[in-house]
Amino acid sequence: MKNWTRNWIGIGSVLLAIPAATGLETEARAQAANGQPPRPNAPPAGEVGTGDSVRFSFGAYLRDVAKGNLELVAQRANVSIAQAQLGIAKIFPDPTLTGGLYQYDVTQKGNPTASIVQLAVPLQLGGKRGARISVAEGGISVAEADLDDFLRLLRSASAGAYIDALHARLILERKRRTAASLESLVAVNAQRLKAGDIGEVLLVQSRVEAYQFRAQVLAAEGDVRGADLALLEQMGAAATAHMRHGVELGGDLRAVPERKFQVEALVPFALSHRPDLRSAKKRVALAHTVVDLARANRVIDVALGASWQHNFPVTASTPLPASDFLGGTLTVPLPFSRMYRGELDAAHASEGQSETLSRAAEIHVEVEVRQAVSRYEAAAARVKLYTQDVLSDADKVLEKTLYNYQRGGATLVEVLIAQHTVDDVYLSYYDALSDSAHALVAVQQASAFWDLEL
Repeated sequence: MKNWTRNWIGIGSVLLAIPAATGLETEARAQAANGQPPRPNAPPAGEVGTGDSVRFSFGAYLRDVAKGNLELVAQRANVSIAQAQLGIAKIFPDPTLTGGLYQYDVTQKGNPTASIVQLAVPLQLGGKRGARISVAEGGISVAEADLDDFLRLLRSASAGAYIDALHARLILERKRRTAASLESLVAVNAQRLKAGDIGEVLLVQSRVEAYQFRAQVLAAEGDVRGADLALLEQMGAAATAHMRHGVELGGDLRAVPERKFQVEALVPFALSHRPDLRSAKKRVALAHTVVDLARANRVIDVALGASWQHNFPVTASTPLPASDFLGGTLTVPLPFSRMYRGELDAAHASEGQSETLSRAAEIHVEVEVRQAVSRYEAAAARVKLYTQDVLSDADKVLEKTLYNYQRGGATLVEVLIAQHTVDDVYLSYYDALSDSAHALVAVQQASAFWDLEL
């Protein structure tokens, strides 16, 4: 009788431990229902971590990405390259200075020896220089808009990596709790086997379940490390200093409040603020200037020349005094190449293409915004379904099954099934949280309106 009582006291401790695995989740749901953020699964974020770990908040992480991402650094170079092209476009054609021996009488029959100095100045007509400058300025505008769009996409990708890391931590936390509860159950069943209350099969079954969850914990730990490395990769060169250490993240996906979006207001905002759409319109303007440059290039250029010729004196049978001559020239090319309109035709084709792509971009932006809002609403409704009914029902099933098991009214198999059900429900809940957060990022990426906090 004493052994039986002692064993059931041990089982009672397990029964208290297993609901504890869901207690924090229940508390988190209750706080969320009352408008209070649940306790985060990491300490408040800062710049310095504890021990060997590095701690990040969501905002600080995004700032570090903006400072150190190497692809962003490379993208910024495109603006510098475009600005350098403006300097090239402003260059005037160089004049040429020619000097040397103009003539020398190799027959020695008394012809004078002459030297010459000639200056030739090319003149570009048709507004070529101004057209080149306009094209270069248009290239700068496009490069700046492309940089803004790269920042928009990088911010969203970095936020997605942060969400994945938080999601991986929730899964790891859940699997650790379940593994600890099952290992406690194994210890209790080992005591009951010694007391003769159960057979060896029940002990072996509970031990197999514990081993399975222990393996899942190891896999979840690997997933967390992989998510952390993907998160650090966005930081560029600074990531190498953090890869050897652990990462602590501030924020909790369970604390992200549900958002309500008015799609009819988001669409006009996106159409006026999306940098990729602005880039498409800048490309249309650039195409117009390229057409103007192609037209200007069809105007022929001329060159003005001035020369000074000096004849040295001749002392032969027919003496000639030294003399100087001034001359001027106008060089006009024969424009046979203007018969071919390839450059101008290509510029017109590019102009039409850019206009078509700009119209297509406007349609794409509107569709993307509407799709993102629709997906977010579905994802948020899925999260609400779990927090309102599914999680609480799963917890009740497990609690009642454990209660019956304590009184001999349920079997170990029923307890394990209930535990698996709760785990599956919570893992699905975490997936829904992750999907909802990713969908929220997609809405803000599509609308170019960013105020996300995790």
